[in-house]
Amino acid sequence: MRDFLLDTQTIRYWYDSGCTQHAAVIGNISALRSAGAAFGPQPKLLISVVTLGEIEFGHRVQAGDHTADSAARMKFVQEQLPAAWDVTRDATEAYAQLRSRLFNKYAPGDKRKPKMRPEQLLDPATALSIQIQENDLWLCAQAAAHGFVLVTNDGMKAIRDVAAGMTPPLLMQDWTVANSARIVE
Repeated sequence: MRDFLLDTQTIRYWYDSGCTQHAAVIGNISALRSAGAAFGPQPKLLISVVTLGEIEFGHRVQAGDHTADSAARMKFVQEQLPAAWDVTRDATEAYAQLRSRLFNKYAPGDKRKPKMRPEQLLDPATALSIQIQENDLWLCAQAAAHGFVLVTNDGMKAIRDVAAGMTPPLLMQDWTVANSARIVE
């Protein structure tokens, strides 16, 4: 049974009862936990250190004093998702495979010159042209490398396109849609 790696938005929807996606995410988590109990050990809900960094960044750039709200969110994350998943060496192969597929398919021709230095390929225009933010690419790489299901409602059309047929596979689910959580063997 595969575990689930939740992205930043999914965690936000889980936490924030005021957003329209909250009910669907809560319902999917409840259904998954109920179904998991029937199979034996429940699949884990995991958070990446990349996502923890995005959450912490969000807290630091909020205007005004939101100390109490930030503390409540971090307490929620620590209680609900105690196992933070580090970016480790085994994610590098999946990252390289995904990024090279994206680059080869979507980068403008002038960016694919021979002997370009790697830092010339990491500018914001390149990230825009390959249609995925760097942090999302790392989440996809972590999920693929470890056999997790990435839970996101980001469209990621380009990444889904190039990940088709990839080994290991990139599995994704969108829990903002009611009854969409599925246990994957």
